[in-house]
Amino acid sequence: MDSPEELKDVRERLRRFWVRWGFAATGAAFFLLVGFGASAILENRSGAQRRVELISFGSLLQTRLAHELDNALFLTGGLKSYLAAREGALNRREVDAILKKFFEDSRHVRNFGIVVGYHLIYLYPVRGNEKLLGLDYRKVPSQLAAVQRVIDGGAPILLGPMKLVQGGQGLVYRVPVPVRGKYWGLISTIIDSESFFADAFARAKAENVELAIRGRDARGMQGEMIRGDARLFGASGVELIDMDVPGGKWVLALRGMARSFQTVEAWRLRLLVWGLAAFLGWGVYALLVQRARLARLAMFDALTGLPNRTLIEDRLERAISAQRRNPAMVSALLFADLDDFKRINDEHGHRAGDAVLQGVAERAMHAVRDIDSVGRWGGDEMIVLLENAGRDKIPELVERVRRAVETPIDYAGLKLQVGVSIGVAIVPDDGDGIQDLIRRADRRMYEEKQKRRGRGARPRTGAT
Repeated sequence: MDSPEELKDVRERLRRFWVRWGFAATGAAFFLLVGFGASAILENRSGAQRRVELISFGSLLQTRLAHELDNALFLTGGLKSYLAAREGALNRREVDAILKKFFEDSRHVRNFGIVVGYHLIYLYPVRGNEKLLGLDYRKVPSQLAAVQRVIDGGAPILLGPMKLVQGGQGLVYRVPVPVRGKYWGLISTIIDSESFFADAFARAKAENVELAIRGRDARGMQGEMIRGDARLFGASGVELIDMDVPGGKWVLALRGMARSFQTVEAWRLRLLVWGLAAFLGWGVYALLVQRARLARLAMFDALTGLPNRTLIEDRLERAISAQRRNPAMVSALLFADLDDFKRINDEHGHRAGDAVLQGVAERAMHAVRDIDSVGRWGGDEMIVLLENAGRDKIPELVERVRRAVETPIDYAGLKLQVGVSIGVAIVPDDGDGIQDLIRRADRRMYEEKQKRRGRGARPRTGAT
C-alpha cells in the first residue's frame, strides 16, 4: 500500500497536470479564437474586395458594351435628321451613298435599311440581304408587332436578339421618322449579335467571371435571356447591373468563379478603371469627329462647322427623352446672341464678321464638355445644349461659354471682340417641349441684352 507521502506526491502531480493542461487549453482556445477572428476578418475583407472588383469589372463591361452600342447606333440620329429635312423627297443615289458610307465606318452592323410606311425601300448592303429588299412588314407576322410598337410609341427601340429574315440572329434598332408631325417611315439598323457580345464574354472568361445577359427586346428582368446561363440570375454571390438601352434596359449578371481574382488581375482591372476617363474622353471625341465627317453636308453649318438647326433640335429631343427616362437628370438650353456683331461687319467688312463667327464657334465648342452640343441657330445666334449638367454646374458652364465668346479674336492685325447675351432654360423646369424651351431661353436672352445695354456693356474692337 502506498505511503501517505507517495499519495500526496501523486495528487500534486495530478494537480500540476490539470493546471498545466488548463493553461494550455486556455492558450489554445485564445489563439484559436484570435485565429478564427482574424480569418473571418480576412475572409470578409477578401469577400468585400472580390465584390468590389466584381462590381468594378461589371461597370467597365457595361461601359464597353454601351460604347460599342453607341458606335453602332449614333449615325442613325443624323440619318433621321436628314430624312426629316428632306420631307420624304429622297434621291436614291444620294441615300445609297450615305448608307454605304455609314456601313463602311460602322462596327458589328450587318445592314442599314429605310422603311417607308411598312415597306423596306432602301437597303445597304443588298448583297446577302436580297430577301429583305421590298419587304412588307405587314406580311411578316413575327416582326409586325415589334414594328407597330415603334410606330405607336414614336420612340427608338432596340429589339432582339431575334431570328432575321435574311438568316442568322441579330439586334434590330428601329427609329421612327416623322415628317410634318406624322409618321413617315423608320430607320432599321441590324447588328450582328454574335460579334457584338463576343468581346464582352471573352473578357469575362479571361477575368474568371461568369456572365449572363437578360432583357430581350429591352425588357429588363421581364425579358427573356439574351446570352449566358439563366440559372445565374437566381444564384448566390451574383451582382446584377442594369444597362440602359433604347426603349428599355438589359440586365447583366456577374459572379466570380471558384478561383478568386488574382492580385495581378485585380491590379490590371484597377488600371483599366483608372484609364477609363481618358478612354471615354477620346472615344467621345473620335465619335464626334466621325459624326461631323459623315453628316456635315446635311446637318452642319458650312461657315462655322457647328450643327445646324435641324441637328441641334434632334439632339435636344434626345436630351428631353433621356430626362423623361431618368427624372433626376438635369440639362440646360442656352440661347446666345452676339452683341454689336453688326458693327464689326459695318466697320471691318463681312470677312471680318465671318472670322469672328468662326472664332466664336471654335472657342464655344472648347468651353463646354465633350457631351455638350454647340449649334448655330442663325445669323449671330447660337444654341448650347448642356446634357446632364447638374444644377450646381450650370452657372459655371454658362460663364465659361461667356468668357470664351468674349475673348478678343485676332484678325488682320486687329483684335476683334464681341459681347454675348445668354438666356438659359432648364430641362425639365422650363418645359419638356423643344419650342417651349427655345422660347423661354430666347426671352431670357432678350431680357439680359436689355440689362446689358442699360449698364452700357459694350465690347471693344480695334487695331493692336
